[in-house]
Amino acid sequence: MKDFLRGYYHIGRSYSMIKNVAGLRYFLYSGLVGIIILITMYYLTSSTYDRLSQVIDNLIPIKFDFLSKVTDVLSIGAISILFFMIYKHLVLIFTAPLMSKLSEKIENYITQGNHISETSFISEILRGIRIAIRNIVREIALTIVIIIFSLFPLFGVLSSPLIFLVQGYYAGFGNYDFWAERHFTYKGTVDFMKDHKGMVTANGLFFILLLAIPILGAIIAPPLATAAGTMHAIEKMEEGEFEA
Repeated sequence: MKDFLRGYYHIGRSYSMIKNVAGLRYFLYSGLVGIIILITMYYLTSSTYDRLSQVIDNLIPIKFDFLSKVTDVLSIGAISILFFMIYKHLVLIFTAPLMSKLSEKIENYITQGNHISETSFISEILRGIRIAIRNIVREIALTIVIIIFSLFPLFGVLSSPLIFLVQGYYAGFGNYDFWAERHFTYKGTVDFMKDHKGMVTANGLFFILLLAIPILGAIIAPPLATAAGTMHAIEKMEEGEFEA
C-alpha cells in the first residue's frame, strides 16, 4: 500500500520534472503518435464491429428486436475492451524511443550521473513489441478468467475492479520498462515488476485514466506516467531496496 500511494506522489511531481529537465516537446510527440494510432484503430474497429454484429446475428436463427439489441451491446462491449487494450500497448510501443530518452534525462538529472541507453531506436521498438506481446497475451487471458468467474454471483461484484487492476499492472509495466531497460535484462525486468506490483499498478491505473481522455490523454499520459515511474524507481534504488 505504501508503494501504491507513493506512486501517486511522484505522479504529482512529474509535470514540473519534465518541464524543467526535458522540455514540453515530449508531450507533442506523444500526442502525435497517440492520435495517429487512435484514428487508425477507429476506422479498423468500425468495420470489425459491423462484421462481428453480422456474425453473431447470423448465429441466431430466429430474429427478435431484443436479441439484435443484445448482440449489438455484446459486440460493442467486446470490441471496446479489446480496442483499449491494444491501443494502450500500441501507444507504449511507438512512444518507446522518446519515452526512453525522457526517462534517461530524468535519471541523469536526479542522480547527477550519465546513464546512457546503449540500445538503438529499432532495438527499443523491438523490446517494446516483445514486452507488449507478453503483456497483452497475459492481460487478455487474465481478463477472460475474471469474466468467467464473474458469472458466479459471489465474484460478479469484484470483476470490474479486478479487470481494472490487471490493466493497470500491465500498463505500469510498460511505463517502468523505460527506466528498467537501462538496468535489467528482459528477465530481470519481469522479476522487478513482480516484486513491485503496488507501485507498478498505481502508475498504470493513472496512465489508463489519463489515456481514456479523448485526444488530451494521448498527449499527456505517456510522458507523465514515464516520468513518475522513473522517479519512483530511482527513489527505491537509492533506498537500497534493490541494485540495478
